[in-house]
Amino acid sequence: MSDVRWQRNLKIPAGAAYGALREILRAIAAQEGNWRGFALHVSLGDLNLADFGYVAVPVCIVVGKELQDAHAVDLTLTAVNQPSSFPTFKGSLGVDAMGTSGSILWLGGGYDVPLHVFGKLLDATLAAGVAKRTLENFIDDIAAACTAFVERREAEYVRFRMFS
Repeated sequence: MSDVRWQRNLKIPAGAAYGALREILRAIAAQEGNWRGFALHVSLGDLNLADFGYVAVPVCIVVGKELQDAHAVDLTLTAVNQPSSFPTFKGSLGVDAMGTSGSILWLGGGYDVPLHVFGKLLDATLAAGVAKRTLENFIDDIAAACTAFVERREAEYVRFRMFS
């Protein structure tokens, strides 16, 4: 198992960020709305190929135990199609407060590569860093989504107050 730890600074309060995170993960897990067909992605350049596109793997997210005190949730990511051919991630995703108006979104855990020894060899050589880069892209996507979710909610509230 290979460990990963990523974090992103958000310019939104921790409580609002955690609420958005829970809602987004619920929507991805349920395959609702814009989250239907959600996929992890990596650039072809990260696969040591000509960088003219990307590879996307639709994933199933299983949200586990919610750790209220830590503002975190356990989660598992597996490929929707042929899950035994792709790495599986098990870990946690959460939000820490950073002052009164900022927060830190973090992802921590580990991933197992398929094919035992051959898979570990691929992960260390030909596909070196691809699984980690894919998880880094995932936290970037979730950070952007949390910020957009909170900002949209605040804009709707202001609009409601102005026209009420």
